[in-house]
Amino acid sequence: MPLDQPKEGTKKRRVIHILDSPEGKKSAKMKKASYLHLETIQVIDAFVIRLCNKIETSDSYDRKIHVTRPWLAQAFLEGNLEMVAKRMKENVSQQKFLECERILIPIVSSGHWHLVELVREETKFYHYSSINSPIYTADAVKFINKFMSFIESNWGLGKLEHHGLVSVAVPQQGPTLDCGIFMIEFINSIVEKRSITISKGDCAKYRARFCAALLYARDSPFL
Repeated sequence: MPLDQPKEGTKKRRVIHILDSPEGKKSAKMKKASYLHLETIQVIDAFVIRLCNKIETSDSYDRKIHVTRPWLAQAFLEGNLEMVAKRMKENVSQQKFLECERILIPIVSSGHWHLVELVREETKFYHYSSINSPIYTADAVKFINKFMSFIESNWGLGKLEHHGLVSVAVPQQGPTLDCGIFMIEFINSIVEKRSITISKGDCAKYRARFCAALLYARDSPFL
């Protein structure tokens, strides 16, 4: 469904619309696509901040699982070295890297949200994408290479062991703009240590649940 630019004050509609693919349809104007791209990142960022707070303050979550904010992968993929250093300092300190068993990294690239999971004990990255495409796999590989190169060059850990990439078979979204919702559910499933069960027919339910959580949370940026 094409996305209209949300009007001032329509908070719920704004959140629901921008959970879709960040650039929308290819025929959309560049200005509109850029607006939606930024707005979508802000919504995913709000989700990550809230989730990380729950992980740190609740005994229901494993604190050895860490979720980075979406700005991290974006900085690496854009090749902005100054911003990369800033985002790494904000998201993945050397101590966090060494202490955590799993690091989940949201990626938005080529107009699509997908997820990379680093499992340190297995020396592997796992790639979760609701659209199977070599384009998104290549974007994941590009990020991983830059990410590991930064760690080797800046943290004094020496030559790191090779980390392979495994593409995970996950539910597919079909011809929709629901990649953001799928990625959020991938993250929730990993953090909550349960099976990934979302399907394209469930997206309205998951979107409503997610929007309600953001809109009505006391720390919500949309209130």
